[in-house]
Amino acid sequence: MSNNLNIITLNIPYPPDYGGMIDSYYRIKSLHSLGVKIHLHCYQYGRLHSKELESLCETVNYYPRKSGIFYLFSALPYIISTRQSKSLLECLLKNDYPIFFDGLHTTFLLKHPALTNRKKMIRAHNIEHYYYKTLADYETNFLYRLYFRFESLKLKRYEKVLINADSIFSISDSEQKYFGDIFNNSVYIAPFQPYTEPESLPGYGEYILYHGDLSVNENIAVADSLISDVFSKISFPCIIAGKNPSKQLLVKASRYSNIRIISNPDKSEMKNLILNAHIHLIPAFATNGFKLKLLYALYSGRHCIINSTFDMTSSVTRLCHIVKSNIEIIEKIQQLMNMEFTKEMINERKKPLSDNYSNLKSAKKLIDLIFTD
Repeated sequence: MSNNLNIITLNIPYPPDYGGMIDSYYRIKSLHSLGVKIHLHCYQYGRLHSKELESLCETVNYYPRKSGIFYLFSALPYIISTRQSKSLLECLLKNDYPIFFDGLHTTFLLKHPALTNRKKMIRAHNIEHYYYKTLADYETNFLYRLYFRFESLKLKRYEKVLINADSIFSISDSEQKYFGDIFNNSVYIAPFQPYTEPESLPGYGEYILYHGDLSVNENIAVADSLISDVFSKISFPCIIAGKNPSKQLLVKASRYSNIRIISNPDKSEMKNLILNAHIHLIPAFATNGFKLKLLYALYSGRHCIINSTFDMTSSVTRLCHIVKSNIEIIEKIQQLMNMEFTKEMINERKKPLSDNYSNLKSAKKLIDLIFTD
């Protein structure tokens, strides 16, 4: 049995510094550790070629992502039409290994006639048309909102291409149900992530933390809501950390002495922020994909508060404090800031996290699915 695998990624998955790239990188790393010979094909924009990936893969090929207003008028979604490459097809035709499309973004060639007899599978990072609808709902710029709405409609129409995949690997239990109900080729594979066991510190932290990519409008809306309706109503120190916060968010936070925004923390600073917080706030406005920040908080943080919008089918939500409103968030904060985070609480997390989010288990499951006829 060959253990060679083509993987096509939507960008260069190193460094693993946001959701899709985290899942991609640690999946590649885990498969490599189990002897899979990976032939990586990366669409490239805004990132440099990676020696780290070249050390994990047999071959790495890079393809420029296209851009321009022309692609907005394509019948295909923009995230698909801008990721097409004749060179990629030529590379894929040089071998007969299975093809792993990492994200719907990468599937331009999924139904290409030349690949009809190849084993093909896709990692679904999101129900993409739901995700783009959420982006439209929270976008304040009219033109961007229009773009997100049209992209959502195109993605909904395009989704039927998944019938050409041998398997869809969904990233959450709720999305497994969605894809399973529409297609008969869906299997749940937990998100890959950087931890092997909990690293949380017992005791007390001094602040409450919300973190995320603050250039994504859903996260901006969450942060804005937390400042207005939660952090400004309490006296405890509160930190919002993430990429590229807007000037408006910075100005709004500066009005309150207990609120601080940390812009673009590096990997080490972000790790320390997570380790030393006493409470992690992880509210969601929509159930899109999987919130990897939840795993980061459960593996290396203390108390976690999520809201009831969160995907409650997730096997680790019972490790969190669940609230239904901003008033309940405030009440729960008042309670938890006086509650020690104990070694027993850390131990309670070990088995659920190991059972459900072990990279090794997920990689072995993938290998069985990919390489078994």
